[in-house]
Amino acid sequence: MRKIYLLASFLTASITILTSCAQLKPHKKVIDPLETFVPQDFGAKSQDKEYVSKIESFVIILDSSASMQDEYIGAVNKGHPKFTVAKDILARMNNTLPEIDVKCAFVTFGHGQFKPFETSVVYELKQYSRGLLEDALTMSTPPQGSSPAGNGIKDAWNILLTSGGRKAVILVSDGEDLIGCPLERTKDLKEKYGDSVCLYTIFVGNTAEGEEALKDIAREASCGFSVTADGIASNENMADFVEKVFLTAVPKQDIDSDGDGVYDKDDECPDTPKGAIVDSRGCWVVKGITFDYKKWDIKEEFNSNLSNIVDILQKNPNMNIRIEGHTDNIGSMEYNIDLSQKRAQAVKNYLVGKGINESRISIMGFGYKRPIAPNDTEEGRALNRRAEIVPIK
Repeated sequence: MRKIYLLASFLTASITILTSCAQLKPHKKVIDPLETFVPQDFGAKSQDKEYVSKIESFVIILDSSASMQDEYIGAVNKGHPKFTVAKDILARMNNTLPEIDVKCAFVTFGHGQFKPFETSVVYELKQYSRGLLEDALTMSTPPQGSSPAGNGIKDAWNILLTSGGRKAVILVSDGEDLIGCPLERTKDLKEKYGDSVCLYTIFVGNTAEGEEALKDIAREASCGFSVTADGIASNENMADFVEKVFLTAVPKQDIDSDGDGVYDKDDECPDTPKGAIVDSRGCWVVKGITFDYKKWDIKEEFNSNLSNIVDILQKNPNMNIRIEGHTDNIGSMEYNIDLSQKRAQAVKNYLVGKGINESRISIMGFGYKRPIAPNDTEEGRALNRRAEIVPIK
């Protein structure tokens, strides 16, 4: 009986202790899901304007140091790690930015206590796409180690050596304990690239000192500005940020999509390749070549103009073309169809002789069906005796 009593007492005590331990064990904090974000559509933002890129390239520098693991106490996605909030802000930017012709690179810093000055160039300058940046954000290394922001800016300095035109650097950080002399590296960036580069900082932190550190970097760059994650979190404010950093609004009547110098509203031949010599209609012509009456031979003085076509075809090995021959209206249509084909064939022979595979080139003669000038003057007839180049997709 005594043994049964002792056993019962032992079980009661054990249950009490276990229950007490369970009560003392802290509950895991439940964090709300990331906020839903619906980006503004720049395509629908204006009926009479189109948004084009005002920069040729940009570099994103993301703080992946240990302090970015701490809980964010700001408004947007409060309670999540700062690193999660930073990636979400970049995702909002990525989803707001239209698919524009620009190159992008991605750099992170903060990769372990034993590598205090290490950065990671996730990818060098590549053609921007939403999917590319989305994948980089998804696969970002978890935050750890120190904050060599200066080294990240130095990486941007090196990456941008391969880029011309205007450029942007976007630094996303909590601004805490930044090392690697970020102000000095920003000064180096400006000395190298001058007004062609602007630097923007996005503060994702909890301290006034950290925010001020990022403002100092933006001020040192002289071109650019500093914002907070909370300040650009809404779809309207994010659209404003994206427009200021990346875009220029151009009246639609002034858009030149293929960059040939002829506005779209006047361009009869859209999608001409970059560098092609075009006429006032925006059509790729064998510039300077006007054939003599009843002739189709290529004169030596036209060789430099034909070299432009050879150069474009060499730079675009997957491009095929059709050479179209044209005539004035003297003579029968049957005669002029044959003459226009001979003119197109003469241009093809020249290109093949310069090493262009003949399988990439087809010809067609239109006779006098497609004049570009009146045939009632000698000047007009001379303009109509021509050859044009049409890219074949």
